[in-house]
Amino acid sequence: MASQGKLRIGVFIPSGAQLLDMSPIDLFGMLDPEYLAACKLPPSLVSLGTPSEIEYISTRETGEHVPMTANAFIRVSKTIDDPGVQAGSFHIILVPGPDPATIFDEKVRAFLKSHADWRGEDGKTTDIVSVCSGCILLGQAGVLKGKRACGPRALLSDLEKQFPDTKWVDNKRWTKDGNIWTSGGITNGQEMVAQYIRENFPGPAGDAVLAMADVGTKGIDYPTGKSREMLWWLWQIFRSFTASNKKHKAL
Repeated sequence: MASQGKLRIGVFIPSGAQLLDMSPIDLFGMLDPEYLAACKLPPSLVSLGTPSEIEYISTRETGEHVPMTANAFIRVSKTIDDPGVQAGSFHIILVPGPDPATIFDEKVRAFLKSHADWRGEDGKTTDIVSVCSGCILLGQAGVLKGKRACGPRALLSDLEKQFPDTKWVDNKRWTKDGNIWTSGGITNGQEMVAQYIRENFPGPAGDAVLAMADVGTKGIDYPTGKSREMLWWLWQIFRSFTASNKKHKAL
């Protein structure tokens, strides 16, 4: 994939999403030779970069801009009805996490499923890369049936009930099952994409990008089990009841 022309990526945001969930797309953009040259890297490294073309895809109903957290907006470049973004058009579809309560309509689910199921004549597939609660859209689309998958640890009990035909993994920051990549909460998406780059764009250029971004060092395993993490959250909740109402120093 990495050596054949431009890397084509579709960022699928049918509704609002977490802004930090979007951040891994920048790692792919940093692989572009133009970016590497702008960073004043040696020509030998720049020559190993991979040009990219990134589309931000939503629905006509969403409008020209998709709302994100932190009062940010992403400009929509294509809708799911455009002929240039149908199955087989991309190497990667990145799915940032939406509001976990969102129920997606059949047209949205079918669009994602068509990309996940696409197979080229040469056997190539489109990689579906999901961040945080993006796994909920994958689950609703039927993409995770019979697959191993990750999601936000706090939501795993609900995910197991909603999608019982998926093997949910609670001790890993990300999983890969065929062409389906899923990750745990928020910045675990950066760690997952770092691993994706190592596997698909090996060599000095990929390593340089990860070093500049300072990501990909956490490893796939969580340092603590789910039970210990739950105790940590209970402690924070207890602290919240006993904390004073003093405002933060910056306010």
